[in-house]
Amino acid sequence: MAIFNWLRQFRGQQASRAGEDYFSKHVLPKTIEPAVFSVPGTSCPSTPFPETPNTAVASPAGSEQTLVLEKLPEEFGRLASWRGSLILLVTSGSQFLDNVFMTSSNMALASIQEEFDVTSSNLQWMISAYTLTFGGFLLLAGALSDRYGRKRILCLGLFWLSVWTLAIGFGQSFIQLTVFRGIQGIGAAMTVPSAIGIISSYFTGVDRTRALSIYAASGTLGFCAGLIFGGFLTSSLGWRYIFYFIVIITGSLGALGLIVLPRDRVDIEARARMDYLGAVLSTAGLILLQFVLSGGGVYGWDQPFIIALLILAVAMLVGFVLLEKYTSNPLMPLSLWKIRNFAGLWVAGFTCYGSYQNVIYYIVLAAQQVDKLSAGDTALRFLPMGVVGFIVSLGTGKLLEYMNGKYLLLAGLILTVVAPIPSALTVTSTTEFWVNVLATSLISISAVSLIFVTTSTTILTTVPVEVKSLCGGMLNTAFQIGSGVALAISAATTEAVDIEKGHDIAEQYSTGLWCSTGLAGIGLVIGLIAVRRRGIGPKDRIGGPVAL
Repeated sequence: MAIFNWLRQFRGQQASRAGEDYFSKHVLPKTIEPAVFSVPGTSCPSTPFPETPNTAVASPAGSEQTLVLEKLPEEFGRLASWRGSLILLVTSGSQFLDNVFMTSSNMALASIQEEFDVTSSNLQWMISAYTLTFGGFLLLAGALSDRYGRKRILCLGLFWLSVWTLAIGFGQSFIQLTVFRGIQGIGAAMTVPSAIGIISSYFTGVDRTRALSIYAASGTLGFCAGLIFGGFLTSSLGWRYIFYFIVIITGSLGALGLIVLPRDRVDIEARARMDYLGAVLSTAGLILLQFVLSGGGVYGWDQPFIIALLILAVAMLVGFVLLEKYTSNPLMPLSLWKIRNFAGLWVAGFTCYGSYQNVIYYIVLAAQQVDKLSAGDTALRFLPMGVVGFIVSLGTGKLLEYMNGKYLLLAGLILTVVAPIPSALTVTSTTEFWVNVLATSLISISAVSLIFVTTSTTILTTVPVEVKSLCGGMLNTAFQIGSGVALAISAATTEAVDIEKGHDIAEQYSTGLWCSTGLAGIGLVIGLIAVRRRGIGPKDRIGGPVAL
């Protein structure tokens, strides 16, 4: 029994360093092959202990006893420390910036259209180019973060953002702006899964839940800050200053990240077995799918090239799934989808975020084109939305310490269904912002805050450390594809129901908002059926020491 004495001593040393939160109550999920060690005196072959700190549990297997060891992160710490706070600043700051990039550009569209004489149909590519690459590269970026180091990928993403943000500010044509925005989106894709992976592996238990809620809150705050920041700068100094000022923040966060983020632990074997074909198929397929979803409403869904690209995108993604089933070292292990609640939470994120982005698209247009507000006035009126989103995100993180995640998820899904209805009923040329936009903006930001924090926290506490960034990338891929699907559905519906019949803008926006309610309703039904309470309660997210 010498091995048991060794493990007890080892566990005590680890607990004194990190606290007992780091010892999970559960065995490493079967999706990642565990290291099994035999107890002396049994018939199981013995294997040397790895050097990495591990937790261990003993379990009977007939007449034999086996020990299953779970790898722990090489570095870990507490939220209530200088280093923990700075790590959260860098990771949450990257999420904040990703949303600022999205919404501040929306506020600059009118000025960009006037300066470069761009048609309305082409103007949307200023936004779509960013989301194309952002959504397309998320899965690959998550896998690269887990394999090559989260700190390395996050810092590279922030510096990449800095370079191409500055390039946008100096762009001399609309084509240049669109291309630079697309390249910029690659940097944003690098930051999201790596930041989520760092938070999930560096913090644990209650600290992890609170850190993820702050991370989510920074996203909602960034969304509204982008509207306000972009609106004021566009109205005063000019749209180019949006990008001049943001580059200072991205560069500063990248430099700080190099100093404070936990060092990477790279698996050399994982490098050699990189699934390059899977990376190409998944990235190209997702980008093509995003392009079709964005371009279908612009060029028409009956266009031959749109149909051909849609078929090609689906074929690539199907080929990717088949490849992952048979390759020895897949980019995305299909067994992740077998983890309890993973698929249900993924679909909930897909439908909720899609509905949310669709709502935002229409209420911002309603504020400017129906209520005739300037960019600056629109920004001021969306300020309450930012405040509510920040409060709800932090409150959700706190509630997850006491409530089962399914209840909060369902609350968010119900609010997602309800959110578009006030604006859909009241948006007319005779009403104003406080009647036809405010209520929907506050309900929708509350809904997405509840769901973002709940899905992120519950998914990332049910998967092994080795794939947390990948899962973060998969979850955010759901958000991005959901946005494209929702906009595509609403664009096709408004075209058939309103535009072809000559209805005014207010009626078109109302129809688009009803589409958001329908999509959210599908998500609510799936959430009720596919997400179970087991595995996402408070006790499932707060680990304790493992008894031998």
